[in-house]
Amino acid sequence: MQFNLYIFKQLLRSTLALLFVLVSVIWLFQTIRLLELIVNRGAGADEFLLMSVAAMPLWLMIAIPISGFISINWVFNRILSDRELLVMQSVGLCPLQLAKAPIALGILLSSFLMVNSVYVLPTSFGVYKDLQFKLRNSIPEILLRDGVFIEIVDDMTMFVGDRDDDEIMRDIFIHDARDASRTVTTTAETGRFLTETAAPTLVLQNGERSERTATGKNGAVLLFETHSLKITRDETAPTKRVGVDMNEDSIANLLSRDANQAASYFPQRHAEGHYRIASPLLALALCLLSSAILLRGQIRRDLWSRRATLNISLCVLTIIAVVVTRGMTTKNPSLWPLIHFSVLVPGLVGLWLLRPKWIRENEVTA
Repeated sequence: MQFNLYIFKQLLRSTLALLFVLVSVIWLFQTIRLLELIVNRGAGADEFLLMSVAAMPLWLMIAIPISGFISINWVFNRILSDRELLVMQSVGLCPLQLAKAPIALGILLSSFLMVNSVYVLPTSFGVYKDLQFKLRNSIPEILLRDGVFIEIVDDMTMFVGDRDDDEIMRDIFIHDARDASRTVTTTAETGRFLTETAAPTLVLQNGERSERTATGKNGAVLLFETHSLKITRDETAPTKRVGVDMNEDSIANLLSRDANQAASYFPQRHAEGHYRIASPLLALALCLLSSAILLRGQIRRDLWSRRATLNISLCVLTIIAVVVTRGMTTKNPSLWPLIHFSVLVPGLVGLWLLRPKWIRENEVTA
């Protein structure tokens, strides 16, 4: 019991350390894309951090199983070098007894991933997509300099005389040519941006709006006290996000045909739903398979490199099988059981290899 607890603590510490490294590497690569969006849109550090954290549950779905697998190989290789593993085997501990700590680690990781897949990921990714949509459709207000004509979006130029400390703009001029059939010129005494909505809106006070057709003829002239103008690349651009990303939808909706926006998306969503169910068990499957290969039979230091090579090869093939079966299911939804088999079969094989000696003797006798 003390030995298993000792091994479990080492496995847990190693897994957390490796997970931190893997997530940091993924975060570094993702940061490049996020920084481009943040800098171009003039967003703050708080929005950057929120987007980074909100996307993290998606990364954990693959980072946690890999971290657990690597930690098992690392820890058992170290205790073999210290001869602790050889001593435990010599006192009569069977492979299943030696594998209690890795199995407990696998159960812990899979339990966390199940909660992450069902509850945390849809919620956090919804926050990520909402903020991403808001930033992509926002106006970089930091580019609006007093006394300078700025093309804030394509075919839309804006001039601001000055701005107060509370971000109220004065002496506003807007030249809007987004619609090819007409050109709209708007002037106003004051105005300010409303950024609560996904598409930023400029609310103007006390001004004039005039139109000119593409042929050069003057259209209507409107004097207004209050006028709202949506600032987007296209006048018909949506003011709110349309559709739901697969990662932010619930598993029940992913598996339901009625909940899909279009029938053409059902195969991809159906595959994602079954992947979200099966993928949390990948951590337990890798722990079982890795422990079985490393601990079954007589443990010898001269054969350890072969075991490690076989272990890495089979576990990599398991991950590849999960990815491939998921891709196959997107093309043919009836193949969804393959996603579950790709996770369950390696785990059952590992559990079968770890079966106690008395079960193997009964099999031989039978």
